[in-house]
Amino acid sequence: MLKHFKHLLTIAGLVVLPIILFSGCLKEGNDTIVLPIPDGKIPYSVIPEKLQDSLRLSGLTIHEGLNPDTINGRFVAAPMVLHYASDNYQELFYDLYMSFSGQTRRGLIKYYETQKRDDINGKSIMANVIGEGKDVTMYCYQNVFECNQKGDTLWRSKTATVVSGTISEEGIKDCQYAHIVLDTWAADEFHASPLSKPGTYRIWYDGDKMAKRLSK
Repeated sequence: MLKHFKHLLTIAGLVVLPIILFSGCLKEGNDTIVLPIPDGKIPYSVIPEKLQDSLRLSGLTIHEGLNPDTINGRFVAAPMVLHYASDNYQELFYDLYMSFSGQTRRGLIKYYETQKRDDINGKSIMANVIGEGKDVTMYCYQNVFECNQKGDTLWRSKTATVVSGTISEEGIKDCQYAHIVLDTWAADEFHASPLSKPGTYRIWYDGDKMAKRLSK
């Protein structure tokens, strides 16, 4: 993931946007967010078509469909093994803890993730599940940023996260995790920027092929 997580990386709870049967919108702060019609695919407004094609060619499985089984509980993916990084990233990825709850009939879900290091976290602002039966894919936006001791933002990054696999009693079989950079910003004084370029991505998988279930 990103380096230099010294002072603040948000995790603060989730603000999840419902995806319903028809087009609509809702307010988050001062922004109006248009909700796409669900069709069992990751909307191109979340991850552009070319990026989705590239992710698949690089080995990411995206399960599509409108009838995913319910995924609920807390899971840990460990050890995390890097499969592909378009930005040549080669550093360690800490054990990934994932929590899923409140899935609706249309796939809206609350997703929360942390890594083994307490200072590496994220905040989801949109999460949804697609797939057929036990083969599911979760996708969401995340806003990640670092502040200095004065509270000034040093950098921020808008990313998309994808978790894909097959639900079982033991956990998520063949679990994959992708991190896609959509947009970045860094303060002028932040010279040692750790940010990857927009359009780059990284794909990991669970080294023992199972993200183990910790709770239901």
